Amino acid sequence: MLKASIRFTQIWRPVVTPVRNRPYPIPFIDFLKNIPETQYSRLDNGLTIATEERESYNTCVGLFIDAGSRYEDNFENGVGHFFEHLAFKGTKCRTKTLLEDQISSSGAIFKCFTTREMVAYYADCLCYDLPRVVEILTDCVYNNNFATADIELQRKIVYAEMIEQDKNSNTVLYDYLHSTAFQGTPLAQTVMGPSCNLYNFTDMTISRYLAKRFDPARTVLVAVGGVKHDQMVFLANNYLNKLTPLKCVDIGVARYTGSEIRFRNDSLPVANCVMVIEGPSFCHKDQIVMEVAASIISGWDKSQPGGINHAVRIAREASTDKFCDSYKAVNITYKDTSLWGVQFMGPSVELEDMVLSIQGEWMNMCHTITDAEVERAKRELKTKVLSKTESCAGTCHEIGRWVLYNEIRPPLHERICAIDSVFAQDIRRVCNKYIYDKCPAVAAVGPTEGLPDYTKIRAGMYWLRI
Repeated sequence: MLKASIRFTQIWRPVVTPVRNRPYPIPFIDFLKNIPETQYSRLDNGLTIATEERESYNTCVGLFIDAGSRYEDNFENGVGHFFEHLAFKGTKCRTKTLLEDQISSSGAIFKCFTTREMVAYYADCLCYDLPRVVEILTDCVYNNNFATADIELQRKIVYAEMIEQDKNSNTVLYDYLHSTAFQGTPLAQTVMGPSCNLYNFTDMTISRYLAKRFDPARTVLVAVGGVKHDQMVFLANNYLNKLTPLKCVDIGVARYTGSEIRFRNDSLPVANCVMVIEGPSFCHKDQIVMEVAASIISGWDKSQPGGINHAVRIAREASTDKFCDSYKAVNITYKDTSLWGVQFMGPSVELEDMVLSIQGEWMNMCHTITDAEVERAKRELKTKVLSKTESCAGTCHEIGRWVLYNEIRPPLHERICAIDSVFAQDIRRVCNKYIYDKCPAVAAVGPTEGLPDYTKIRAGMYWLRI
C-alpha cells in the first residue's frame, strides 16, 4: 500500500489555475468600475455637495470656490491670497486663542490655496471629527472677524513672502508667461498681486471682496474618505444653507496673444525658459489628446538615466548632446483656455539647439508620430491619473475642480477608457489644430542672450510642404 501511494503521488499532479488569468486591461477596468461613484446634491441657495465614500478612517473635506485673481479688479488684485493668511486667525464666534486651541485639539490639518481661477479651504481629519471640522471650516471662511491687528501683521508677512517669491525664478517665469500670453486680460494678473495693493487692504476691502466672490452658487463642498453623503448634506444644511446667492460674475474674455517676454539676469547659472501655445479648455474633448501629447514629450533632468536608448526623443537628444539640464511638459488648463508647451533650463549657448529640438518634436507629433510612441505616453498618463487619485486629498481637489468647471466629475474608468481610445491619428489631428503654424508665447529668465529671436521661433512652428 505504501509503494502504491508513493507511485500515485508521483503520477498525479493537480492543475493549478490562477484566479486572475485574464489579460490586461480587463481586470484593471473591472477594478476601476468597482470604485464608489461620486454623489452629488444641491442646496436651495445653489451650493453643491459632492462626496466619494471610501473604506478609510480619515476624510478630506474642503470648500472649493470659483474665485481667484482672475475675478479681482486691478485695485484689489491679491486680496484672495491675502485672505488665506487671515482665514484661520479668528471668527466672530471664536477668538484667535480659542480657534487655535480647537484646531490643534481636533488633530485636523487645515490648509488653503489660491490660483487664478479657484480658491480652496480644506482639512484632513479623522472620520469621527468631521462634524466639528466642517463647522470650524465654514465659520473661518464665512464668519471671519477681520481683526485689525491680524491684518497689520499679515501685511508684513505677505510682503516678506512677495520678496521671497521674486527670488524664485520659476514663480517669476510663470507670472511673466501669463502676463505676455494673456496681456490686457484678467488672466494676466498674478495671484499675490502687486505690493502697492497690499497696503490698501482693510477689513472693508476684504469683506466686500468676499461678499462679491464667495457665492454659494459658485461653491462646492467636497468630502472624500470615510463619510456618508447624507451626513455631508445634513452638515451643509446646518452651516451653509443660510448663505445668500449672488448675481453672476463676468470673468471676461481670455484673449491669447502670441508674444514673448525676457528678463535677462546673467548672475543666474542657467536660463529658465518656457515656450507654449494656446490649447483647449479644461473640459474640451481635445484636452485628453493634448494630455497624451504632453506625455509624449514627458520630462527629463540630469539626475535621470539618458543616452541613445531613451524612449523619449527630446530626452535622448538633450542627454546625449547636453542641450539642457532639465525639461518638462507644461499643460496649464483653465475653464476656457489652456497653455500647452515645454519648460526647460540650460546654459545660454545651448538654448537655440533646445528650441529646435522641441519644435522638431512638435512637428513630429503633427505629421509622423507612431502608435508605439503614443502607447508609451498613454501608459505614463494613466499612471499619473491613478497616482493623483490615490489619496483622499488628491481626489478631493480633483472633484472640486471638475464640479466647478463641469458640474460633474467623469468616473475614473471612463477617463482611462478615453485615454485608451487615443491613437496616433488623433495626436496628428489635434496637434495640427493647435500647434502647427501657430504663434507661441515665450517667457525666459536668466542668461537669455542665446535664446533665438521671436521671429525665428515663430518660423520653426511649421515645415515647408512640397
